[in-house]
Amino acid sequence: MKTKLTETKFKSALGRAGQLFSRVVWLGAAILICSGASAQNMFVSGTDPRGGEIFKFSWDGKQSIFASGLHYPGDLAVDSAANLFVLDRVCSELFCDTVIYKITGPTVPPNGWEYFATGLSYPSYLAVDKAGNLFVADYQSGIISQYKPSGSRATFASGLNHPGGMAFDSTGNLFVADNSFGKIYQGSIYKYKPDGSRVIFARLDSDDRPVDLAFDGMGNLYMADLGGKIYKYDLSGVLRRHGRTTFGSVPNSAQSLAFDSAGNLFVVDVGDVSGNGNAIYKFTTRGARSTFARGVALSETLSYVAFQPMPVCCQ
Repeated sequence: MKTKLTETKFKSALGRAGQLFSRVVWLGAAILICSGASAQNMFVSGTDPRGGEIFKFSWDGKQSIFASGLHYPGDLAVDSAANLFVLDRVCSELFCDTVIYKITGPTVPPNGWEYFATGLSYPSYLAVDKAGNLFVADYQSGIISQYKPSGSRATFASGLNHPGGMAFDSTGNLFVADNSFGKIYQGSIYKYKPDGSRVIFARLDSDDRPVDLAFDGMGNLYMADLGGKIYKYDLSGVLRRHGRTTFGSVPNSAQSLAFDSAGNLFVVDVGDVSGNGNAIYKFTTRGARSTFARGVALSETLSYVAFQPMPVCCQ
């Protein structure tokens, strides 16, 4: 016959077993979600015979159409809610306008699309912070605009020459590559704090033509140059503050950078003046390069790249 003490111990052990089982189930689910994160989908803007497209690539290079109906799509950015923002150059017989679309799912307009911003001058690159604010660099005016998720707009920074790529570090600082202007204005990489205050992170060489920035998981900053080089800035350098090295190169002209969750760097090479050589290259953490995908000249082009966000459990 069970005593009350025995029954209490039995119930306690049963409760602990139930808790352990629940934890195992939760951990198993988390592992499944986070292991899937290593197979993030990659979004690439470009064109094919039907017009402007957003291509989707799986981890193994399988290509599909994520969204159609654009004209001349440019840079991409993805927020933490997996909303995709894309620049698109829309031209009529009279004038051209650059708009920003917000795409919430794989579809064709107008379903799942919205005009997030219009009436822009010459926007070049996009970046999204952790709060979901969208930052837009305007190459012509030298202004960086900040759009809240509601769509309201404010000027975040001004006085730049020709801002190109932007990237946020893990603490919310915005890094911006600003091009030089002959012998009058030397190009720089600027670091902006969330309050908009600015410091010079690095001076660029006079022949640098920076077009994009990206951070790896260790906090190192990478810069793509139209000449084909990819430079790495070590933020934890001891002997030389923010020392720069050449991480790798592509055959023609680097235009867009993005890291996947495994630390591999993907670089879009826009090819030569005829588009020949247009490709996406994959660099391992050690800098080994391989061809991930190729565009077909006059048939399909690949322009800018972005990855879907990782689940919170994996960050």
